Amino acid sequence: MTDRSAASGPFGDNAADLGLTVAILAPRGRDAAVAAAVLDKAGIASVTAASIPALAALIRSSIGVALATEESLIAPDEGLLQQALAEQPSWSDVPFIVLTNGTARHRSDRARARIDALQNGVLLSRPLHAEELVRAVRSALKARARQYDARDQMHELQMREAQLHDSEAKFHAIADSINQMIWSTRPDGFHDYYNHRWYEFTGVPDGSTDGEAWADMFHPDDQDRTWARWRESLANGQPYEIEYRLRHRSGEYRWVLGRAQPVRDAKGRITRWYGSCTDINRIKVAEEQQQLMLGEMNHRVKNSMAMVHSIVSQTLRQADSLENARASIQSRIGIMAQAHDRLVEATWTETAITEVVEAALKPHSISTGRFVIEGAAIPIGSKQALALTMALHELATNAAKYGALLNDTGQVLVEWHRDDTTTPPGFFLRWTERGGPTVRSPGRQGFGSRMIEQALAGYFDGVAELNYDPDGLRFELTAPLSGLSQQE
Repeated sequence: MTDRSAASGPFGDNAADLGLTVAILAPRGRDAAVAAAVLDKAGIASVTAASIPALAALIRSSIGVALATEESLIAPDEGLLQQALAEQPSWSDVPFIVLTNGTARHRSDRARARIDALQNGVLLSRPLHAEELVRAVRSALKARARQYDARDQMHELQMREAQLHDSEAKFHAIADSINQMIWSTRPDGFHDYYNHRWYEFTGVPDGSTDGEAWADMFHPDDQDRTWARWRESLANGQPYEIEYRLRHRSGEYRWVLGRAQPVRDAKGRITRWYGSCTDINRIKVAEEQQQLMLGEMNHRVKNSMAMVHSIVSQTLRQADSLENARASIQSRIGIMAQAHDRLVEATWTETAITEVVEAALKPHSISTGRFVIEGAAIPIGSKQALALTMALHELATNAAKYGALLNDTGQVLVEWHRDDTTTPPGFFLRWTERGGPTVRSPGRQGFGSRMIEQALAGYFDGVAELNYDPDGLRFELTAPLSGLSQQE
């Protein structure tokens, strides 16, 4: 026999088998014993509940089927059964087989109400027929098995939902913790997720860039090519990568690197796209600055080489001997190198004209008081500083050989000022020698005079003139103020 009593503590080690077991509630007569014997012969396990509380306990433990006599359902504690049924989970609806006494017209209203409250109940009339009972029980157990299958499927779905929720929570935690803009789309490219960093960078409200609205965040000049590249990836399933300018919350556009990879299922179909936007604005700006620097360096090296070539070629043509040529070239290139050093210290942009004049004349200041320098610290560009240095060197060298610096009493006055009375504002520089020997105009124009009158004037976009006044050489440079810093 597989009949067991559930009068007190009925479950024991067999609780796991209750889902395939029939609980029998028939406390009067021999109905319980007969039903248990019939079920046992058919290979169906059963357990006897001595009372409604015992049956209620079995129902809470997910019994397979309940078999009860009509009169057993009418008892002072019958409310416990209804309470146990009400507490069942949503998937559970315990099948009841009720053994009745005759037809419904002989049934009391109370008995009818108790049977109707069972909802999932089948009525079998007594006297009991074994075949009919077995058929009804097997049908009820099959229906109960389907409930268990639904329960298992529901539990699996709940577990998957929990795992999915946990996975999404981890993804969001990771995506929002990195300093990277993360986004995701449906297989058709519809954007439906952006992480916190995206909204922090762009400053737009949550959800405002879903769908295709994200494209409005691109720089107008980048939209067509960015759209074309994205559509190409959607069409062929290849990874997406492109650099474009994205509107920052400040209103300016910053360079970012956009990338995306498709996620595929077991059949190779794309289920989602996951992408990122990396802020590369500093890198792009650095690259642009590097290109500008290389271009500027190339430009300045060419200018320097051209000046060296001019110095060497013209000095060799006009020198009386190779020794004199060597000394002149060394002196001139040395002054040029010093000028370069000052420009490097000023990062090749601008320096003060005061520093240029003082540095150019320092090698020639053998004694104090020979040079009188007057002028404000007006900014001067790198090209102009280099040219002015060379010109002052030539003037000072000429003064030492033939002019005011040849004796011990001569002086040189170097003065300059800006003129705001003209339109556009102007600049004026004068070199005046006094106290030296009588000046005579040279028979030919040498490198120094050409450098001063032609090259210097060109660098300053002005006019340069040497005046061989017998009382002392005079040089004047007149130029627009903008000529002090023009680079082309």
